[in-house]
Amino acid sequence: MSTLQNGSSGGEVTMLQRALSLLGYSCTVDGSFGPGTQTAVEQFQTAEGLSADGVAGTNTWAKLDYLAPQGMDISHFNTINWGGLSTHIQFVFHKYSQGATYKDPTFSTNLASIKQKGLLYSAYHFLTFQDSAQSQIDNFMACWSSVEGGNVLPPVLDVEWQVGGNDADTNQLNDYITNNPNTCLQIITDWINGVASQTGRTPIIYTAKSFWNEYFSGISQFASNPLWIPAYQQSPPGLPQGWNSYALWQYSENASIPGVGGGSLDLDIFNGNLDALKAL
Repeated sequence: MSTLQNGSSGGEVTMLQRALSLLGYSCTVDGSFGPGTQTAVEQFQTAEGLSADGVAGTNTWAKLDYLAPQGMDISHFNTINWGGLSTHIQFVFHKYSQGATYKDPTFSTNLASIKQKGLLYSAYHFLTFQDSAQSQIDNFMACWSSVEGGNVLPPVLDVEWQVGGNDADTNQLNDYITNNPNTCLQIITDWINGVASQTGRTPIIYTAKSFWNEYFSGISQFASNPLWIPAYQQSPPGLPQGWNSYALWQYSENASIPGVGGGSLDLDIFNGNLDALKAL
């Protein structure tokens, strides 16, 4: 664990600031520990009955890690030094599958390390709208027997802009959603229901407000599915139509923290305490 104080900088400072801000303390989330962050730490320490020295040490982090648990979502694009990973990462979502056939080649190796570290974890599937729901259910469910365990969070469906081999392909794939909204909505519904039936869990839906409101405006049938939303901003994210709260906020897509360098890591924070996350 890193002790952070005035003058510190980097990804763990960003995590500190994001937790404080989410808990209601005025704090700019910029990765630079200055006087404003010190004041927020002191206010938090006072509120929690800690010594108000403005330094984020063991006791302060223990409170923050419980009250505002944070994690990361990863894929083959990330190289993780699991032995050196920041101790403030408490959960991990790993990409397993995409479309009807793709499987992430790093999943099994990383899953073993995640389990060894005792982290909360789960797997996610990137939805492809031109493959059948059943083929994508089958592709994702190929991993679930290895995922199941005591620390497993719900499965995740990643519903977002489609990605092609070039700009023309990408535009065509996203135009398909516009031109076939009912078909695409049915694929989402069938995947959610199929995976829920086979896992006994209510899947989380990852989607961006701008994407969902553009392509699925007025759809509210997924309100019971926990929402995981990307929004890279200071203030908490606005919600897509159909949800009145979010469970997870992906607040950074370019972080570097101990154990994961390169500036390309997605960081996430849970909208609740650690007990609520475990209950999820």
